[in-house]
Amino acid sequence: MPKLFEKTMINSLGLKNRFVRSATWEGMAHTDGSCSRRLIDLMVELAGGGVGLIISSHAYVSPEGQASFRQIGAYGDELLPGLTRLAQAVHDNGAKVVLQLAHAGCHADTALTGQQPMGPSDSKNDPGEACREMSVAEIEQTVIAFGQGAARAKRAGFDGVQIHAAHGYLLSQFLSPFYNKRRDHYGGSIANRSRIVLDVLESIRNQTDKYFPVMIKMNSE
Repeated sequence: MPKLFEKTMINSLGLKNRFVRSATWEGMAHTDGSCSRRLIDLMVELAGGGVGLIISSHAYVSPEGQASFRQIGAYGDELLPGLTRLAQAVHDNGAKVVLQLAHAGCHADTALTGQQPMGPSDSKNDPGEACREMSVAEIEQTVIAFGQGAARAKRAGFDGVQIHAAHGYLLSQFLSPFYNKRRDHYGGSIANRSRIVLDVLESIRNQTDKYFPVMIKMNSE
């Protein structure tokens, strides 16, 4: 138990203790994905409780990747003022904060995006909607979008980012042979299915630096 209260380091990130508040979806952002006062107040409350690190809920890195109503966004520079206020508020209350970056893939909400969901292969999502296979160009653009989201997080003052590769969202779909039926270099072997995740990491590193903390959330099975 005493180890939980020890200081620790994650790359260049120093934490006052080992308590981490993992990401949950609050549904408190504005409808365009910008940070609301209500969302910032929640982060302040969590920071005031003594947790060392707060991980935000999943921030969609491009408009077609939105999963939920009032989900936080990281897809454009117009979101920087709100992200900056959130990061500063957490710091002012003694904690560190990491922005979780995500794309919903086949589970994107068409009512919010106005676009057909896309993923590694043609499939059906939970509501029974058709999800189309992404082109290589769309995969490459999505990889760039993750890097751009990380760069915005850094500019806004976040202490790092977390790649969301779990819970059946896009990167998780690529890792899974259930979703991923591709026959190109993004499908088949586990090395190919994980290629997009490693490409995302490289994109983040290229658009930030080698010292910027990068974490990942993955399913265990």
